[in-house]
Amino acid sequence: MLDIVVAPEEMRDQLWQLFLEYADELSELDGEKRPHIKRHYDYFDQFWADHRRTPFAIIYDHELIGFCFLEDTGTSYKIREFYVRPLQRQRGFGKAAVEHVKEHCRAIGRHSVIAANVYVNNTSAIAFWQSTGFCDTGRRLRIGRLRLIEMECNL
Repeated sequence: MLDIVVAPEEMRDQLWQLFLEYADELSELDGEKRPHIKRHYDYFDQFWADHRRTPFAIIYDHELIGFCFLEDTGTSYKIREFYVRPLQRQRGFGKAAVEHVKEHCRAIGRHSVIAANVYVNNTSAIAFWQSTGFCDTGRRLRIGRLRLIEMECNL
């Protein structure tokens, strides 16, 4: 059984451990070595402290398998981080999580667009986001030496 829930405070440390797996996978894509120190990601804790941010946990058969960190930027919703463990991919869990987050955003009703950024060299992630209704906006971001594609979906 798949559950997508707003992650409670007591799940924060477990999500941090999963976030480290995600960071290691990103390091393989961008070559940036991310340290395994507590909270190297400055915004992690803010997903439980800032009312504009929402941490979602993706749980399958009572096991945490992924997350989606959502932010209301004031003009749109933005998926800041999204991850499903590799062994659980290609099973529809990621798509179900994205649809759940879209429904959450529709229920709030503040914006008509949800966005996500994807590394330009992450072809499987680009295909995933396209399969969930996101389109390449044509805009590119550069953060240091990283290049990202901006993708959006109308709610």
